[in-house]
Amino acid sequence: MSHSQSIPKPVDAETLAQAEAIYLSIGNMNCPDCAIYVRDGLTLLDGVLRVDVFYEQAVGVIIFTPSMTTPDKLLHVINKIGVDVCRFYWAEIIGQCPAKQALRLA
Repeated sequence: MSHSQSIPKPVDAETLAQAEAIYLSIGNMNCPDCAIYVRDGLTLLDGVLRVDVFYEQAVGVIIFTPSMTTPDKLLHVINKIGVDVCRFYWAEIIGQCPAKQALRLA
């Protein structure tokens, strides 16, 4: 399985309690490098705590702080990343839950 995972940023318990997880279907990833481009671009966004992108399954999981970013911003960044690397990535939300639930901490 080709999987591109960001290094989780240190997070205190209060931030984690407020964090959300969003699950995305990401289209037009043609190679494992595409997953790295998407991961690295999202990781740079303020409020993004962790990014996992699964190239072969064409999905991504992003842990983020809703007070610092929004799902719409995440989708916009993915579209912009594609333009920056001469690809046309798109994404749609397929699920959302509290980060603690996604990380199986709850």
